[in-house]
Amino acid sequence: MLSKIKSPLMLIMALIVLLAMLRLGVWQHQRADDKRQVLSQRVSKSEQAPVDLLSIVDDIKINQDRFRQVIAQGAYEAHKSIYIDNQVVNGQVGYQIFTPIRLASGQVVLVGRGWLPVGDSRDVLPRFDTPTETQQLVGRLNVPMAQPPLWDDSYKVNDGAVWQYLPIDEYARQMQLNVLPLVLELAPEDASSEKVSEAPFVRKWAAINDEWVAKHQGYAFQWFAMAAAFFIACVVLLFRQFSTKDD
Repeated sequence: MLSKIKSPLMLIMALIVLLAMLRLGVWQHQRADDKRQVLSQRVSKSEQAPVDLLSIVDDIKINQDRFRQVIAQGAYEAHKSIYIDNQVVNGQVGYQIFTPIRLASGQVVLVGRGWLPVGDSRDVLPRFDTPTETQQLVGRLNVPMAQPPLWDDSYKVNDGAVWQYLPIDEYARQMQLNVLPLVLELAPEDASSEKVSEAPFVRKWAAINDEWVAKHQGYAFQWFAMAAAFFIACVVLLFRQFSTKDD
């Protein structure tokens, strides 16, 4: 298209391409603003005082309630605990431990109790104690662990209590439980309350980052840069053609 720009039709086509690039850049910029607003809401909710999980349990929305701090009261169902494999902390491989807790409403929330190292052998899962009495837990809601990179649907999601990631629907089906769509990550400062072999679970909340904001900003910059380069190329070609006519 840029080798010759002579006819009005070619000029119109070049203008359409330029406008399309600019529109895509504006769209990505708007998406970055939308993500920034969602991020701001999540940060704001994460800084608020914990609310009773039962007060929002019937109206939980993943996008709105992620990172909200809550208080949950109920009893653990220890025999339905699971280990999420291949979780690395400080360069060491281990498991994230999840145990369901039944709320007064009858619904269940999976509680992220923390990380434990693999140990000397993968044939022996790390042991941990689970309180039998009713618990009052403080933590934040978060999405469950997603599929690992390059995951194939032909792979097994779990082998007994060891899971490769945490698909809530599949867990609920296997355990025959009514499980909330978000998990409850226990607060890091309460890690010492649950111990294994005299050592506590390792708990660390992931930062609420602006990864998607940065990505959309990057895409917007790319489209605007491409539009600028395309515009400059068109101007140069037009200048050369007019110069050739004058000669």
